[in-house]
Amino acid sequence: MQPINRPRKACDLCYTRKIKCDGQQPQCSNCVNYKTACTHAARSRKWKPKAQQNVQRSEAEEIRSLQAQMQQLQVELAEYREQDKALVAPTPSQEMLVSDEFMEAENSTNSMKLPPLQQTMHMTGIFLNTFNSMMPLFNPDSLLRLIGETYAVQPRQRNPVSWAAINVVLALACHQMPDDSEMNSEYGTANDYIKKAQSVIWTVTLGETGILNIQTLIGMAMLLQTANDTTPALVIISAAMRLIHKMGLHNRISTEHLSFIEQRQHAYVFWLAYIVDKDLSLRAQQPSVQLDDDIDLDLPMEPPGVCNGDSEAGIVTTVDGNTRLNYLLARIQLANIQGNVYDHLYSTRASKRTPEERKISRERIVKALDEWKASIPSDFNGANVVTTTSNNPSVAAFFCILHTRSLLCLSLITRSHAWDEQWVGSIRAYGRGTQALQLPSEWTAMVGEARNYMILYEQVHQRHSWLKWFAACTYISAMVLLTANNLSDSQHVDFTQDTDRIERALAWCQDHFKDKPCKMSAMLGDVCNEAVEAMKQRRTNNVAAAVEDIWFTGFIGDRGAIW
Repeated sequence: MQPINRPRKACDLCYTRKIKCDGQQPQCSNCVNYKTACTHAARSRKWKPKAQQNVQRSEAEEIRSLQAQMQQLQVELAEYREQDKALVAPTPSQEMLVSDEFMEAENSTNSMKLPPLQQTMHMTGIFLNTFNSMMPLFNPDSLLRLIGETYAVQPRQRNPVSWAAINVVLALACHQMPDDSEMNSEYGTANDYIKKAQSVIWTVTLGETGILNIQTLIGMAMLLQTANDTTPALVIISAAMRLIHKMGLHNRISTEHLSFIEQRQHAYVFWLAYIVDKDLSLRAQQPSVQLDDDIDLDLPMEPPGVCNGDSEAGIVTTVDGNTRLNYLLARIQLANIQGNVYDHLYSTRASKRTPEERKISRERIVKALDEWKASIPSDFNGANVVTTTSNNPSVAAFFCILHTRSLLCLSLITRSHAWDEQWVGSIRAYGRGTQALQLPSEWTAMVGEARNYMILYEQVHQRHSWLKWFAACTYISAMVLLTANNLSDSQHVDFTQDTDRIERALAWCQDHFKDKPCKMSAMLGDVCNEAVEAMKQRRTNNVAAAVEDIWFTGFIGDRGAIW
């Protein structure tokens, strides 16, 4: 019986790379992503017939197939030559026309180029000593081995997932370089590298699933969550969590056969994804992917008596060596609280609960947040951490993130967030004298935390522009909290310094939103500017009244002495 000669469904690209082809017309999704023609000319793998079915293809069919392959190779060769010409000698007008589409084509799997090895190793060292020491996304030995293997082959022979992972590492390293650093401009930008990694995201997500795929996606989400629009980060972390569930990283049983180092790295990867998942959920007011009840892993506690190697990942020590904090553990615990804030106070399910049930949930979350804050040594609070960790300047930005999320939780719990129109409206009405201001029960703690946070943010954000959108909402909320406090109490000891902080924050907001104006930011600026004038006037009136009282008391005393 002759074999049936059915046309192959997969196109040439998907067939040769052994990836799933969706058969879309006129181009499948993979051909669109890789910027290549969607053809069906390549020969299928030889069908191994049974002994009695030794059937050969006709000579004419063989010739037609070879001709089609030659035509396809000629087309691809012409495309590569055109790309090389554009790279070697671009004219000024051509540079203006080089779009993101060209960059994506250049950086697709057809040309997986990387910076010189010396530059990559230098940037990898920065990544390992800064970001990875706080958030251990990669095992250092495994990462260095991956880089060596990738550079050992030609660009077009490289594994797309490995190539994307290295670009993610380089992008994260760029974030750790101060904006005013000469190295930053010389080595490129985080945006350059993340675009390259995104150009093969289809392969990273839908290719053969491994721990490297997940690490790459988590790194992408961490980078993209610093943008104004959190949608790309939400989509990518959702994909990462699904791959985590596929590999079973949320369950200790799935890693029992691995070595201790591999088990620990798998656990690190899961917890980092958990942090990003809960973080983005609260920011975007959307459900998280990971359920807390569906986790069977130990928290990454610091092993007693072990102070070397990978066991130090996530551990921060003050400059005097007297205080230590497991930063990674603190972020995981805070992420759990973030998840509870959304699930029990802002989710659709929470909106259907009775006021009494929501009150009980709120009190339980406030207690958990208070206990968490009590576990953070005072050396690491916003006002002190830059000084106490001066031996490692990169640490301050990570604590800025930590305190950003802590204050965000508290402001959302108490409904005193800058984007809560009712809260902002009540401040405006109070400043105009038309309404009393109802302050949350946690007011004193909130004001102190907001003040410390503003001190930290002002010290850090100028060196790290990626914090701009990542921490903007919390910084503005802190400004509004100090404004309300100055309005309600114009005699407190920090009034003058807080007023200066508010005015600096207003100037920052004006510059921050000039390219992306929105109705709410404009209203916030108007409310706070109006409140600043009102609180200054109240301060002046109170001082004048106090002077008058002192004068009058002295005058009465003098007259009494005369009589």
